[in-house]
Amino acid sequence: MLGFQEESFNELRDEVQALAQAHWDEVEAALHGARVYELDATRYATLERLNMLVAITARRDDGRLAGYAAFTTLPCPHRPGVTLAVLDGLYLAPEARRGLAALNLLRHAEGCLAARGVGLIQYSSPASRPCDALYRRLGARHTETVWHKTISPKEAR
Repeated sequence: MLGFQEESFNELRDEVQALAQAHWDEVEAALHGARVYELDATRYATLERLNMLVAITARRDDGRLAGYAAFTTLPCPHRPGVTLAVLDGLYLAPEARRGLAALNLLRHAEGCLAARGVGLIQYSSPASRPCDALYRRLGARHTETVWHKTISPKEAR
């Protein structure tokens, strides 16, 4: 059984690193290459100090961290007066992916975000690991497709 709660990144920073590495290895390495992944703890701590980071955790009955959903919040640049939450990371350890765990994690996150005044959530997933069915089940709708291109400073004009 999993429990879901909002937690401070500063309290999670040491504990979350192992899951963040597993997340990288399983999801991101195929897109960006295998490497030792290190969270930018300073940046996350800064976002938290600015009240722009919301971290929701999934914990096992024994208290061990089993997953997370992290969101960055900011005023929506396209909808005045609306606060936007952008999914920064979503991961559940393989043994925690039973039943409705991911759905319940994100439903809990949505409640926490709503309590903070968020009016719009932007969900995303890597093309190699689409979460379309999960997001539809939450009531989200497909509104855009995002493409990334890596460039170097030498390409600046």
